[in-house]
Amino acid sequence: MYAAIAQRVLTREDVESIARCFEVCPYELGLDLLPWVDVAIADLHYVYSLTATLGNPADADGERWTVLLDEAHNLPGRARGMYSAALDKAAVLQAKAQATGDVEKSLARVNRQFLALQKMPWQEPQFHACESPPPDLLQALQGFTGAVGERLAEDPTYLQRQRELMDFYFEVLQFQRVAELWGEDYRFELSLGEVRQSLSVTLNCLDPARLLSARHARAHAVIAFSATLSPLPWSRAALGLDAQTVCSRASSPFAPAQLQVALATGIDTRYQQREQSLPALVHVLRRWLEETPGNCIVYFPSYHYLQDAVALLQAAEPLQPSRSVWVQARQQDDREREQLLQLLAEREDVAAFCILGGVFGEGIDLPGKLLSSVVVVGVGMPQVNRDTRQLQDWYQHRYAAGFEYAFLYPGMQKVDQALGRVVRRLEDTGHALLIDPRYRQRQYRDLLPPWWEYRNYPA
Repeated sequence: MYAAIAQRVLTREDVESIARCFEVCPYELGLDLLPWVDVAIADLHYVYSLTATLGNPADADGERWTVLLDEAHNLPGRARGMYSAALDKAAVLQAKAQATGDVEKSLARVNRQFLALQKMPWQEPQFHACESPPPDLLQALQGFTGAVGERLAEDPTYLQRQRELMDFYFEVLQFQRVAELWGEDYRFELSLGEVRQSLSVTLNCLDPARLLSARHARAHAVIAFSATLSPLPWSRAALGLDAQTVCSRASSPFAPAQLQVALATGIDTRYQQREQSLPALVHVLRRWLEETPGNCIVYFPSYHYLQDAVALLQAAEPLQPSRSVWVQARQQDDREREQLLQLLAEREDVAAFCILGGVFGEGIDLPGKLLSSVVVVGVGMPQVNRDTRQLQDWYQHRYAAGFEYAFLYPGMQKVDQALGRVVRRLEDTGHALLIDPRYRQRQYRDLLPPWWEYRNYPA
């Protein structure tokens, strides 16, 4: 502790180095240091998850602590994951195969509950949802954790020798934590895959606002900020902030002419029209890449759409002047991500085709000549599926704005993030092209940053 406190600033590497020197756990060392530091920088998981640790020392000592929440627009989506939980029947059987005695018997009871759920009438052949989890399932899970607790009291290393059993035990603990938070903003879901033993039970948090509000209440103050929190009433509600929360929109430090945004509203990118409009889209992309110098990122709403456009673009005559084409893969690791960043640093003729809202849609800093323009195909709408339809129904019931909260606002937030990749410094300039007829409509235009210049892109 003395060695750590002697340093005015401790990075992650510093903590790991000190922990290695004194042969202690770096995570526990970090927790022990919390009462001794004025500022702690961490992922939001450590403040908002159900096992959050930041703030605990201050609470215990009766001290006040404040949260500065950067990139606050990411919190609601992350929180849905943190406040949800799932269990698979296959994991039950794997854990049961490693268990003995009372633990094995308790898992047999859990498995019987899974079988009962699978045999009950479902709304669809492979999906069912209801308002609350079955009490019998929760009771069986409680019996399992109780049996494991008794074994651990006898043998603290019991779970360490049974990996599948240990993993399932911690999954059940998370499931129980979530079940204790149950409210009307949750759904209990059953889903079935194509293979045997594929039943999955899920506690799906549709709207984390209620639980986020409880987390905010622990802090003395919460200051949430992001470049994409419009409209403010929606962001305030999604973040679990009450109506008395002070909201402010700062003016842009950039001149309007620094990013010239063109609107190509003659190409319909909606799902049903994509195949028909694809040749026209590729024609516009070709024109843009030939007329607009410098590195460019072209964002698409889906991999399939991206791949179709790139294939058609490359099947025709080469771009003039030529471009170094880079395409984001469906499964991409950090090394491949670094390849694009390196390519942008080395060249000024890159045409990168990426997914809107993915790792290249926000959170990357590309100042100066690293990025000169972006193209956004579509309006960023989340895919229409069972989950987004459930969200739409919930937000319609809650705020009478189901389409806006589930589709319009999250989609345009991705568009605004993509626009923000170009002008990063006071001296930067660049261009952007937005492609979709809906950019003619006021409800979409009003969600675009008001400080840039917008013009129609000639057909």
